[in-house]
Amino acid sequence: MTTTTPVAGSCAPRFAPVRDAFAANFTDRGDIGAALCLVVGGEAVVDLVGGWRDAARTAPWQADTLVNLWSTTK
Repeated sequence: MTTTTPVAGSCAPRFAPVRDAFAANFTDRGDIGAALCLVVGGEAVVDLVGGWRDAARTAPWQADTLVNLWSTTK
């Protein structure tokens, strides 16, 4: 069974390659779920969520999905 990985949110047209690379993380690189927000000049030009909150891929990633972060300042 093939499950389509959901990707939702907004992306300014000039940043379409960023959206494509974000989606490729799921289809080509095995990522399960993620969110990405890019702000340029005070404007959110990319605000995406995609994938799944669980390894079984039954619960879609949401904008408010909590994650642990490690070593973010290295």
